Amino acid sequence: MPDYRIRPDGFKEIKKQTLQRLLVVGLVALSIVTVTTIGAKEKGDYIITVPVTIVLFSLIFGFSIRRTFKKQKELLDSYALTINDNTIARYQLNTPTIILYHAEIKEILKTKSNRFIIKGKNAEDIIYVPPQIGNYQDLEIKLSEIKSISLHNSKNPFERYPAIIIFLVLGLMLGVYGSMNKIIVLMCSIPLVAIIVWSFLKIQKNKNIESRAKRSSWFILIILFSIISVTILKLTGTYKP
Repeated sequence: MPDYRIRPDGFKEIKKQTLQRLLVVGLVALSIVTVTTIGAKEKGDYIITVPVTIVLFSLIFGFSIRRTFKKQKELLDSYALTINDNTIARYQLNTPTIILYHAEIKEILKTKSNRFIIKGKNAEDIIYVPPQIGNYQDLEIKLSEIKSISLHNSKNPFERYPAIIIFLVLGLMLGVYGSMNKIIVLMCSIPLVAIIVWSFLKIQKNKNIESRAKRSSWFILIILFSIISVTILKLTGTYKP
């Protein structure tokens, strides 16, 4: 029974790609936080506040990146894909095991980055195979014998460019917390609440997200409560910065 695992040098490739994305998001987030801080303080006060904000944000962001890479390496080291005559199974640390019977596989897709996506009959039954998998050519042959491999060409811009939704959320949050205009606050809070609720439900149902990350996602509800509270206070005119 073939057992496919991540190549020894695979994590370095993934780490480099992830770091590039995180740095872009971090710079944008830092810019928004800095602008918001300047706008919230009086001219004689923000000169001290801004440098402190930048230092604190950088420390927290750096610590978060370090923890992210540590967890990511643990997950990748434990990743295993097995194929037998009847099933394809994906095993990973602290993550629900996904087992798909060959007959239940709806489609097998190959992305432009050479990642395989194996979809079962249920929306949650998806196996992602990173391009850093060992014995890549052999795996591709095995998969094509089970189901013909199609080129993944998503027309969904949020799926093709996931960073868009991050920037969208940051912009909407800036509108909710940074503006006192009731129309702007309301127009920003409605889609923001919808995105947060949708994201929370998707995380909880996703079988490719580890259990610790799912538990941590409950903190999203604190952010949701804060957004709803600020929106109500601003709409009723009782908000005090």
